[in-house]
Amino acid sequence: MVLDKRRTYVLTQLYQSDTPISTKWLQKKMGVSARTIYYDIQQINDWLEDQDLEGIQRERGKGFFLTAKTETQIPQKIKLSDRWDYRLSREERKVLLLLYLLTNTSVIRMKDLIDHTQMSRGSISKDLDQIKEYFSEHRLDLRYSKTKGYYLEGQELHKRQLLSHILVSVKTDEKWQGIRSEAYEILLSMSPDQTKLTPFLKKVLYETEKELGLVFTDEMITILSMQIIISLERLTHGQEIELDEDEREALAKTKAFSAAGRISEQLHAEGYAELSEDEIGFLSMNLLSSKVHQEPPSSPYEDPEAPGLKRVIRSMVDDFQVYSCVLFEHRDQLEANLLLHLKPVFYRLKYDVPSNNELSEHIQEHYQEIFKLTKRSIIHLERYMEKAIPDEEIAYIAMHFGGWLSKEDQTIEKKYKAIIVCENGIGTSNMLKAQLEAMMTGIDVVATLSFREYQDTTLRADVIFATNFLKEKETPVIHVPALLQDADKEYVLKQLNHRLQDAPGEMDQTDELMAVIKKHATVHDEHALKQQLLSYQAHQTFSIKEHYKPMLNELLTSDTIQFESSVSTWEEAITKASQPLLESGKIGQGYIDAMIDNVNELGPYIVIAPKIAIPHARPEAGVEQLGMSLLKVDEPVPFSDQEKHKANLIIVLAAIDNETHLTALSQLTTMLSEPENMEQLLNAQNTDDVLSLVNNYSHV
Repeated sequence: MVLDKRRTYVLTQLYQSDTPISTKWLQKKMGVSARTIYYDIQQINDWLEDQDLEGIQRERGKGFFLTAKTETQIPQKIKLSDRWDYRLSREERKVLLLLYLLTNTSVIRMKDLIDHTQMSRGSISKDLDQIKEYFSEHRLDLRYSKTKGYYLEGQELHKRQLLSHILVSVKTDEKWQGIRSEAYEILLSMSPDQTKLTPFLKKVLYETEKELGLVFTDEMITILSMQIIISLERLTHGQEIELDEDEREALAKTKAFSAAGRISEQLHAEGYAELSEDEIGFLSMNLLSSKVHQEPPSSPYEDPEAPGLKRVIRSMVDDFQVYSCVLFEHRDQLEANLLLHLKPVFYRLKYDVPSNNELSEHIQEHYQEIFKLTKRSIIHLERYMEKAIPDEEIAYIAMHFGGWLSKEDQTIEKKYKAIIVCENGIGTSNMLKAQLEAMMTGIDVVATLSFREYQDTTLRADVIFATNFLKEKETPVIHVPALLQDADKEYVLKQLNHRLQDAPGEMDQTDELMAVIKKHATVHDEHALKQQLLSYQAHQTFSIKEHYKPMLNELLTSDTIQFESSVSTWEEAITKASQPLLESGKIGQGYIDAMIDNVNELGPYIVIAPKIAIPHARPEAGVEQLGMSLLKVDEPVPFSDQEKHKANLIIVLAAIDNETHLTALSQLTTMLSEPENMEQLLNAQNTDDVLSLVNNYSHV
């Protein structure tokens, strides 16, 4: 008997957890019924029995767990990647066929494909029709002749780019876990000395990091090593890249080209063929496009594209602030952070280097407002590159903005220090940090590290959050996905309450409480009371902070909507529009002054579209409670001498932080984007005319 992927996954979750896992948690995590979970547990127990291991145990009211004896032997028993563990899906089969056709140097006939996949001629023919179309999308042509069999026509550059695309996808996307080992075997089987070459290349790439003044993600180091091995193998068969002369000259001006040249020299010193300038150019493309974990502020690497990208980022942040009605306090740090991420994005898009963002759909679904705001701001990068930016890259940039929004809202005193060990790059690390700090009081993430950085760090923490398996030593380790869903949050909280409830700081505080209680009451069971207080404090320290985000019609009401025929100045317009919020105590006079000062200092940035102005300032300027008010003025109010800066709708936003207002703001901007809605608002004579529209857009 063998385990399929789903049951192996269940067993892995039990193996990695230090506490029992409930049926409910597994249901949420996997999207299956309780009946399916119980059936899977039964099947896993049958498999464990075949392996002479103790079965999964269940503790009433808590969940399933493995015995210590079983836990120690599981790593030697599980074989996730065995081909015969499960039947290949059609998509998995197509990926392997793609690799087979891309890498095989001998004649390939239908019989070879049938033997390779163990599928029928009809199934293979259907697969080949789709594969031919896929090759065409990547500027390659799959052909057939009686003498050559199946073969590919096209530039070696495009073949190499497609190989890299498949490699990155198979390496990073969990849906290809079942064929990962076989895909690697096809990609690297022609390199007999890869066992020796891989550690050598990693050492060379670590030196390259120092030369470039940056740190690649650990995953990227592995991918770059494999890309170089694939390139070396193809060169032995005369499959050499030819670059456009202008492109090669542009690449030669980058620091990455010099670094790639030194990699070539070290390979040549080890007995491998010296790379041509075009091959060095291709390697520099991959270096430029690689995800980085961090780049020191003193980096000697000034990219030729950096000045242009800095201008793009300034415009993007300008727009994001306008669209989100947020003023970033540490804007210079945000822009530096975005530049670090945007450089590889730029080169990935320029050179068609793959980026598999398995988190893209999750970000678009669970962080809709931030994704939409980022997508509106990305137009400056699209103009700079003269091409559309795909959603998966926008999602990564949205992670940076989202992480920064949460970062600036952290004001709660922290009790415990945490370290995040994440292999997914700076954007994912920052987003995970923001999620953890936002959902829990008392946790201060002091560092986000790659696995290599963690091994060398001298930092100390009370808990470590790791996105990949990390062996626990002295400090508790909690394994988490890169983006947390509700079931993951419950699991993290449960682990924290279990692992940190006996922390020294909490013990001291509990002793103080015990002393106060004993002073005013008789304690019959001191030990039981102390344990209950510890449990209560742990629960209070680690509890999910769900911030309610109100709808638009909860902020714009009949009490906050006003009408005027005209006002004398734009200052008067802001003051008049703010009155409902001032009178209700939601803002102080200082907030009105700050909004006016911002326009004087920054210009009419609050006029976000013709006839619409949204004055706002930072929360600390005098916001007591989230609020929004609207003033409709018949005669346009000029915020500058230009016609485009005249507004009839003055909508004051008083935000308490960087995020709570985003749902209502998203609904407002959606409403204002429709021309017929604008016409109705400009012609409105009373609050009912406005509220009928507002209510139509106030829904999830």
